[in-house]
Amino acid sequence: MTHALSAALVAVLVGAMPGAGAEPTVGAHGLRLPATFRGDLPCSDCEAVRHQLDLWPDQVFHLHRVWVGKGVVRDEVGRWRVDPARGALVLVGGGEMPLQFAIQSEGSLRALDMQGRPIESALPYALVSDGTLTPTDLTLALGGEMRYMADAARFTECLTGRGYPIAMEGDFVKLQSAYSASASEPGAPLYVTFEGSLTDRPRMDGEGVERTIVVRRFINVWPGQRCERARAQASLVNTFWRIVRLGGDAVQAEPGRREPHLLLRAEGGARSYSATVGCNALTGSYSSSGDGDTIRFGPAAATLLPCPAPLDALERRLGETLTKARRVRINAQTLELLDEAGTPVALFEAVYL
Repeated sequence: MTHALSAALVAVLVGAMPGAGAEPTVGAHGLRLPATFRGDLPCSDCEAVRHQLDLWPDQVFHLHRVWVGKGVVRDEVGRWRVDPARGALVLVGGGEMPLQFAIQSEGSLRALDMQGRPIESALPYALVSDGTLTPTDLTLALGGEMRYMADAARFTECLTGRGYPIAMEGDFVKLQSAYSASASEPGAPLYVTFEGSLTDRPRMDGEGVERTIVVRRFINVWPGQRCERARAQASLVNTFWRIVRLGGDAVQAEPGRREPHLLLRAEGGARSYSATVGCNALTGSYSSSGDGDTIRFGPAAATLLPCPAPLDALERRLGETLTKARRVRINAQTLELLDEAGTPVALFEAVYL
């Protein structure tokens, strides 16, 4: 089968996504899908957490949440399943997943706690649907396989398996350039990561609009990665995080030296880290929020080996980077550290030894 024919088949399948223009039906799980569920759930340090949950019959979900009064927005995509024994809807895909909801009726869900247990409270924990689907725009970190051929780019998002055209706007030129430099041949799949928006754009062929990826910030290409591996979410702790970039500069192992890496450990109440660029070991403690989104590294102790260039400067930069880090973002097998302003300061890849 030619690449052109494969792309045409993908386009047909995406245009006929389950729920696109279809009448909602009630499945064995008791939900009328496709549908959008909305509600404001209680929040301990804000006015409410506003939810929009879009569900499709092919077990794909999109979730848009706003922490009202704090200016925090989180978008996630993934797959849902039902635990029939508990009548619970389970969302699997994002960093703090799974989220769980009790199915109360075909148009009503009630949030469960993180262990999947009922929340005994008179506060509003319900998400409700009027039986229609109104997909919302999303902006989030995305990982998936890109194909580019004949001036047309497509992206398959790994967690859901859905394919989308990529708009030639935003940071597309950087993505295209990196793809051309790393793909094994024109049209070959290449795993890429970026911050992007999922929104409507005019169809390239025909009338109307279609869901399209807009690349907001290119992150990296990963020639050794594929969707099969990327569907698993790496853990922040007890994972060997290979250093890929510090700031905008690539980091590589020097001959005869250890691979540059970061390792975070959590044992009981103690949290510690060790890091190296291949010379001295930097060690210390760190703190992290319960949801794993924020991080702060304590002062580092270090062995005192003399480091030859360029490791000496790189080691200083690693220490400065850890000092700046305030936020964590994990997307499948990749990790970014960001500073107070949300600017990326380091990029890592999970390696399993």
